[in-house]
Amino acid sequence: MKFAISTLGCRTNQHDTAEMQTLLEKEGFSLVSHKEKADIYVVNSCTVTQKSDYSSRLAVRKFLNINNNALIVLTGCYAQNNPEDAKQIPGLSLVLGNADKLEVAQTIKKAIAKNQPWNIPKKPEIIMSDIKELREFTTIPVKNFQGKTKAFLKIQTGCDEKCSFCTVARARGRSISDSRENIIKNVRLFIESGYKEITLTGINIGTYGIDSIPPQKFSSLVEEIVQLDGNFRVRISSINPMEIDDHLIQLMASSDKLCPHFHIPLQSGDTSILSKMRRNYDSAQYLDVIHRIIEKLPIIGLGADVIVGFPGETNEKFLNTRDMISHLPFSYLHVFTYSGRKGTEAFKFKDSVLKDDKKLRNKELTELGKAKSRNFQKKFLGKTVSILFEEQRDQKTGLLKGHSEHYIPVLAKGDDSLINQIVPTKIQELKNGQVIGCIQL
Repeated sequence: MKFAISTLGCRTNQHDTAEMQTLLEKEGFSLVSHKEKADIYVVNSCTVTQKSDYSSRLAVRKFLNINNNALIVLTGCYAQNNPEDAKQIPGLSLVLGNADKLEVAQTIKKAIAKNQPWNIPKKPEIIMSDIKELREFTTIPVKNFQGKTKAFLKIQTGCDEKCSFCTVARARGRSISDSRENIIKNVRLFIESGYKEITLTGINIGTYGIDSIPPQKFSSLVEEIVQLDGNFRVRISSINPMEIDDHLIQLMASSDKLCPHFHIPLQSGDTSILSKMRRNYDSAQYLDVIHRIIEKLPIIGLGADVIVGFPGETNEKFLNTRDMISHLPFSYLHVFTYSGRKGTEAFKFKDSVLKDDKKLRNKELTELGKAKSRNFQKKFLGKTVSILFEEQRDQKTGLLKGHSEHYIPVLAKGDDSLINQIVPTKIQELKNGQVIGCIQL
């Protein structure tokens, strides 16, 4: 039987999808593209925003449009946090919790054994372990990431922070870490499988090892990984500012294998809003982290998440965020408009921001982010960078596409032999919002 998987959201979900794919293939199921007709569809959902919830439901409908007789499984954070809401989606067969993802193959086999016609309207079965229960980190070795040239390694899951706007902590449970031995084993497996870039991911990766006995530091793990032999590089996914220590910064400054790129959520540049968000830092602490980084790494890819329109964000407080961003060397921004999420503390806050004000603030920061990106990219004109070219070419131009070590998206002419290779590429021009390079071989 054929199966397809649609993955929404974070890089941790990318790793979870690779695990589910591995388990299903071991049971004899054959993977096809999510655009093809299949007997089984799995939606690995996200619930960061209301739009994420909508996209998760939409993915189910898209699969039904391809094959309305298919068995459809919804898993991931939306399924975990909103199982009763999810089970109302017409055509859905199974709802599977985050802690039950590694049971996906056996669960599907049991459902198939019942020999039920899936197109008959009925409520789906919900399989949902208590994510809050004390549990151990579980993972399986994976070798394939649905045609991606990059490997995503989940080293940690869950979060112990209590951000007032966040739904993810509820969906992933407390912070737990993989063992150092298993992580190194999986990194070696990725290297042997030919992956040239390994992204370390998790729900709150900087807290890796806090649950270990004795406790371990994330930076110590990174050091051990970059010391391994092989032709590969390591990228760190989103990491909170207070988890970035001087050891990690020094490693990034000194190791050719560790990409000079941090994605550090800001959320707000106003300390009173950060406090209301229950972030574990204030604006001065965030600034200190950035300054310590750029002291060692004057040229670094630096991204951030920002939320506009959080309850209580006056125009003055928004300007504090805008001005802070203006003075920092960000290379890109992810700007989100706040929307209340049931089950969060912030959902009960009364001092909401007008919809039109949210829209204007989002537009202003989005334009600022674009300007920051252009200014950062201009610094590399005439310089040679290292690009990992991806399997899929750019749809509009047919050019090879990939990212530099600083996380700059680059297009270049070249043949397919350069796919999944780290290639020296000279940045030639910025054209129509794209960075064009010339391969140097």
